[in-house]
Amino acid sequence: MPSSYPSSSHKNPSRKSCEQTIKRILTREFEEYGENHHFKQASDFMIYFESLHPSSPGLTKQVQRAVSALNLPRDEKGYFMINKTVEEYKAEQELSQLLSDSCLVNLQLCTPILLKAEIWKRRHIMHVMNSTPQFQPLFETMTETDNGILIYTKDPEKLLSFFSEFIKAKE
Repeated sequence: MPSSYPSSSHKNPSRKSCEQTIKRILTREFEEYGENHHFKQASDFMIYFESLHPSSPGLTKQVQRAVSALNLPRDEKGYFMINKTVEEYKAEQELSQLLSDSCLVNLQLCTPILLKAEIWKRRHIMHVMNSTPQFQPLFETMTETDNGILIYTKDPEKLLSFFSEFIKAKE
């Protein structure tokens, strides 16, 4: 009389073997579609495993253990992600939140100007320049360097004119 369970001589694939197969399935899915569109839980892989092995509670448990051991991150729709670790995905999500109100400025469109200043004056000069409303539109960014303050500006003539009011030309 046929049984719905395999004979005792049949063995289910090992957890490691299931993990490798699941990785291959998800890698193929990623290569083909750029993301996973089909696999959200262990049961979604069962069609594949049941095509190779007779269905059994043991096979289901092995696939569940393999999915659990892989510890795959899930995207915002709940699908497994094969191309990132949980840590990488969390870091991306955190960075996304942190950068949500940010914007990029192309400094290639700016002219760098070096304001030579003594080391003990630099931080205070930068503070005063940052807190002066008339100066703020004249630069994109500035940073302290070994021998002064490097200022990136889109309007170097205005910036130099502004500074010339305060700095006497050395003769």
